[in-house]
Order: sequence, then structure tokens, then C-alpha cells
Amino acid sequence: MSMKYFKTFFLSAVCFFLISAPAAISQTRNEFNTNAPVTLHRAEVIKIKSSSNGVTYPINVALPGSYFVSGKAYPVVYMLDAYSSFGMVTEMARLLASSRELPEIILVGISSEGGSKEFVFNRSRDYTPTQIRTEKLPQELRSAIPVSGGAEKFLKFIKEELIPFVETKYRTAPGDRTLAGHSLGGLFVFYSLFAQPELFKRYVAISPALVWDDEWVLKNEEVFFADHKSINAALYTSVGSKEEQSFISSWKKLTAEIQRRNYSLLKLKTETAADETHYTIMPQIITHGLKSVFEMMPVEN
Repeated sequence: MSMKYFKTFFLSAVCFFLISAPAAISQTRNEFNTNAPVTLHRAEVIKIKSSSNGVTYPINVALPGSYFVSGKAYPVVYMLDAYSSFGMVTEMARLLASSRELPEIILVGISSEGGSKEFVFNRSRDYTPTQIRTEKLPQELRSAIPVSGGAEKFLKFIKEELIPFVETKYRTAPGDRTLAGHSLGGLFVFYSLFAQPELFKRYVAISPALVWDDEWVLKNEEVFFADHKSINAALYTSVGSKEEQSFISSWKKLTAEIQRRNYSLLKLKTETAADETHYTIMPQIITHGLKSVFEMMPVEN
């Protein structure tokens, strides 16, 4: 694995560290503590301790406005990296639903306890399908990718613990689930697609980190295809034209291979987002990704 590849992940981790830092120190700590926190309407946080890996996950749940005045059931979108982007996706989903560009959804965001340091640790562990020993990394990157290889246990948590909890507590449309992620989260989306293709109806992978472990996912897709010629799902995936070439190259190789396979029942849309970087492309999770997969595979009435 090249130094350039690891630098991409290092920069990703650093940016996420900065997410929770204040933009300006214009008030004292006491002044901040006396002000009411910003909250999202019709949203709540529920903590679940996983028996699969022993980790406690804050689960952010945002309900559509009509949930409280109707008895209908709703499709559920499970999103990764809720620590950094739950608010953005929630507000955009509600706006698009109000303009009928997206159906009303229950949004379930899997978050992380602690601060930015814990967030980087948890996502590097949970979203990666293989383990890379820390001592094999350059010294300056060991704090950015402190642990890896927990995707199997994390997917087990989603399947056996989180989904049953959500579908018991809320009015959900049976089996109508979508999984969405960015970067390492996008890597996990592809891992899930080939590990449990029937678990979700729709998949959204934005700027997936397919360079992980010498393009492990590309090799995994080859193994998957040997026994699977059909994928009954909708998949949207995109990459920014201004991203690292390693990201773009791996993404092009995998999407070309999926298209060549011609999986029956699979509805696929791929896009290279002009002038987008690894971070400016993030809103596409909702503005292009969710819109596209719900158009390709509409909600059943």
C-alpha cells in the first residue's frame, strides 16, 4: 500500500477531528454551558450496547413530520458517520420530502460516543473489512488508523440488534431498508452489499474508500460473483473528479466490473461528480444518492 493512500486516510481523519472544534473562541466555557443546545426537531438519541462487539452506539433517529398524525409505515434509511453528518442529511431529507423529491423516511444514524478522537477510532474499526496491523503503518498515520478489521462484527450488530430494535420501536415498512455511507462508510456499504445483499433494498456509496487493503473489495466482488449472478437491489455510487487519483481509479475499476457482470435485478447508477472533492461531495449522500435509489426502486404502497 502506497504512502499516498495512507495520506488520504490521514487527511480524512484530521478533517473529522476538526468537525467538533469551535469555529471561534468568542465566549467562555461557562457562557457556552448556560446556553440551550441546538437540537433537531422530531429527533432522539437512543444508546444501544452491542453484544456483537461490546461497543455502545448512540443511535440518532429522525422521524418525518407525518409520523405523528398518521398510522402509516415508513421506509428506513440507515446512515453511517452520523457523528459528523446526521444534521445535514436529516434536514435535506425533510426538505426533499416536502417538495416530493424523496419519500418521507425514518432516518437512523449510527453515531459514536465521545469526541472526534473516539469517532476516528470507531469508524476505522467498524467500517474496514480487514485488519491492517498498526505497526505496518507509517508512524505519523498510526493515530489516524489506530485499529481496523471490525466490519463483520459491525454488520452483525446492524442485522441482529439494530434493525430488530428499530423495526420493533417504530412503524417501519417491512423490509424497506437503505444503507448509506461516505468514504470508509462507502467502503462498508460495498462490503455489506457483497456480504449480505438481501439485508437492504438500496445502497448509497459516496466516495467509497475502495483502495483499502490493496483494493480488497474488488477481490471480494470476484469471489461473490462466483456464486451470485443476481442482486435484487438499487445501488448508487459516485466519486468526485477532484479526489485523489487512487480513489477514482479503484472506484472506476469496481463499477466497471459490476457493469460487466450484468447482475440480474440490480439497478445501478454511477456518477463522477464534476469539480467535487472528497468533502464537497458529501451532500450527494442525500441530494443525488438517496434520490436516485428511491427513483430506481420506489417505495411499495
